[in-house]
Amino acid sequence: MPRKKPEDNSPAPARPLSIASRLWIAANTITPPFANQVIVEGTGHFNADEWRRAVRIASAANPGTRLVLKGVLGSSRWVDSGVTPPIREVDGSSWDGMGSEGAPFLQKDFDPRKGPCSEVLLMHGDPPRAAFRSHHAIMDGRGAMTWTEDIFRALRGEEPLGSEYVMVENDLLNLTRGKRSKPLPHRYIAPTGKADGTAIDLVWKRATLFGKYPRLLARVLLLTAGEAWRHGEGRVRIGIPVDLRARREGLRSTSNLANAVYIDIDRDATVESIADEIARRLSLREDGEITWEDLIIGYVPVRLLAMAIRSEGARNRKTGHFRFSGFVSNLGRLESAFYSCGSFTATSYIGIPVCAPILPFSMTLSGLGERIELLLMMPRNMSTGGRLEAALERIAAGLVKSD
Repeated sequence: MPRKKPEDNSPAPARPLSIASRLWIAANTITPPFANQVIVEGTGHFNADEWRRAVRIASAANPGTRLVLKGVLGSSRWVDSGVTPPIREVDGSSWDGMGSEGAPFLQKDFDPRKGPCSEVLLMHGDPPRAAFRSHHAIMDGRGAMTWTEDIFRALRGEEPLGSEYVMVENDLLNLTRGKRSKPLPHRYIAPTGKADGTAIDLVWKRATLFGKYPRLLARVLLLTAGEAWRHGEGRVRIGIPVDLRARREGLRSTSNLANAVYIDIDRDATVESIADEIARRLSLREDGEITWEDLIIGYVPVRLLAMAIRSEGARNRKTGHFRFSGFVSNLGRLESAFYSCGSFTATSYIGIPVCAPILPFSMTLSGLGERIELLLMMPRNMSTGGRLEAALERIAAGLVKSD
């Protein structure tokens, strides 16, 4: 008889609960869902059975999509549940895809301890849309796109590329050893002025452009600063999420592996000076330093973190000053084939921004083919009186197209 192979009793790999992910769980308790939501629009139709098979294959190759949270405080960790993320099918025919209104199916929340923490949403309509959703505590935007890419590979009959899921952002950060910095001061103004009321539920709008726009990110940052100065004088600081995966050759991961670079913008700034500063910061890997807040967050219960976020948000609304003016995330430009398969051809993709009561302005940029998509999200009390729509329209109109 053949010898029976010994069983592998080694524990499955686990990912520690990072500082950022603990904050995202706390933020999710205030304005859920605090989620990555990549939406692909196109032509064609969805075969649910084919999609279930593809999601099963892609999720097995990217087990970071199947995580649930175990443990408490400093022992908290993400483990692979082994359960394939579900597919939901909804009637999306009455949603125009241009804003948060009329899309209640995008409000479904995720429970990090019970799971699932990710799902695929098939919205039947004209055009058909597929949303790839995940709790931001287990993935960042690039991680969600990594999973999405492999789902479409499986739909085309190709092998998924797969990814790891145990790495955290501090494994890749260039942190200054032995130094501690102070938390960011709350002294920056918002691009839409002060809060009006106490409604902190989140709303967003979308603008679509066509063509090529050089130095898109830098120009959006400068235009965003200009929006802030429409409402008064003050300092402007905008955060840019930076994908850290390039620091490890060949790394594919669905983890939260992004870090913010903060750009201060003054009245003398130009598109060129902002672009140069972004390039300089990235080349030098100026990731900042650990703050005293970072050191204690791992020992603070989520409930208390949520209370601190609520308190900070209330203070921001009263003073009109924030830790930063906003975030702008550039998801990049792709070709249609990236998110297409036999029965579905992609025409556009968008990433819905993540936001919180302490963040007055959050924008994503994405492109598919000749399309450029700008999505702007903010708390409702920052958007009143048409301020959200006006800011988005002026920023889109201020972009300069290349010949």
